[in-house]
Amino acid sequence: MNKLLVPIDGSEVADRAIQTAISMCKKREQESHISLLHVVSTEAYPNVGVAGITANVDEAIRQEGEELLKSTMQKIDNKGIKIDAILIEGSPGKEICKYADENNYDLIVMGNRGRGAIKELFLGSVSKTVLNDTTCPVLVVK
Repeated sequence: MNKLLVPIDGSEVADRAIQTAISMCKKREQESHISLLHVVSTEAYPNVGVAGITANVDEAIRQEGEELLKSTMQKIDNKGIKIDAILIEGSPGKEICKYADENNYDLIVMGNRGRGAIKELFLGSVSKTVLNDTTCPVLVVK
């Protein structure tokens, strides 16, 4: 497995998924490629109803996602593995599946729960969606 997709959301379990992916690439550093994917959730913040406010909220959420990817990339000791960062918008579970399938990843490595807006109600819903809907193998990290 040379091409791994690691969805991230800033949670501790996402950080463990990154470390798991890096560990899996040991001894194949030159052949391996890890993509960190952050999906700016369009579900967490429904339309406010006023165009200017919605645009500001959307931009703030996008900037938060870019900062998350940037800070995550800075703190990773990639050990010679090629790592890139991708930011997309949409429903996290659906977009992770779509991105993995369209880009021929060998494996998705992800946490079992994230830091979603209503965590208590939908705990692990993104990982469940990915497990059920992708054609790509998935490794769920606790």
